[in-house]
Amino acid sequence: MLKVLCTKWIPDECVQEYEDVFEFIRPDRMKGSFSQTELMGMIAQAEVLFSIAGMPVTRPIMDAGKCLKMIASLGVGFDHVDMGHADCLGLPVINSPTQVSDPTAEHTVALIMGIFHNLYRYTAQIKRGVWSTEPFGTTQTSVAGHVLGIIGMGRIGRCVGRKAAALGMDVSYYDPVRLSTEIEEKEGFRYGTLEEVIKESDCISLHVPYTGENRHMFGASAFALMKTGSYFVNASRGALVDLKALADALKTGRLKGAALDVFETEPYAGGELEGMEQVILTPHVASETWDARIHMAGECLDGVKKLSEGIIPDNVVNKKILKYWKGVM
Repeated sequence: MLKVLCTKWIPDECVQEYEDVFEFIRPDRMKGSFSQTELMGMIAQAEVLFSIAGMPVTRPIMDAGKCLKMIASLGVGFDHVDMGHADCLGLPVINSPTQVSDPTAEHTVALIMGIFHNLYRYTAQIKRGVWSTEPFGTTQTSVAGHVLGIIGMGRIGRCVGRKAAALGMDVSYYDPVRLSTEIEEKEGFRYGTLEEVIKESDCISLHVPYTGENRHMFGASAFALMKTGSYFVNASRGALVDLKALADALKTGRLKGAALDVFETEPYAGGELEGMEQVILTPHVASETWDARIHMAGECLDGVKKLSEGIIPDNVVNKKILKYWKGVM
């Protein structure tokens, strides 16, 4: 049986199906997670490292994994894994790309609705004892009839687009790989260049992977292109956004509101956006529904099981290293 070292607690529902294949090493629910020091002490006996919720997989941890054959990562993103070193060591990295789409899209649409309707500001006001209404106010904005610009039209971006269209939004998008004409016509999505989409949108929703080269792709110059009084949402990767530039755009009124689920440094403990009532912040939880996480864990473990049997699953991130891989049991 393969020994699977879980960086954080996972429920019994995740492991029951695989107990005849894997031996799980996991913290209990009360403890929650293993520390980096604890992981360093246990990794030598593990054949699979299962990184839960973005727990960093660093070079020292991989080097200490003398029996390590593969890495599983709960989620679609893998920038918390030192991929260059994983490649050098010949370690396949398996993720869960298909199970995050609906919950992440739902959370994104909730953020869009929240900032358009100023829900956080109203909540904060009432908690302070302020009851502020206007018969013809400008605080809220209807989502229907406004343009949502989606940057990155992968699985999650398309799911967001469909849900936004159902709410009556006009969906435009930019992606380096354009969708087919048939898909665009079926979904009602309108393609444009990055600059065109930024300029025409009433709200930008960011859904691109972080590559390092695109760090702070949304900074002062990008925000300056956006419509005055528009909105910005990021539920992809925090490093894509320059928070100081975002804060400046909010202070000057270029942006009317913003919502973030991800941050360049996590946990985010105040700073540029502190005290801004037109901002909604959530702690990187877009896919954190119970059923979604169970399915995500299953997708990872299915991939590990297949690979251990010599079958190449679709969710190996770095397939290029498999021709050199010695880990087939």
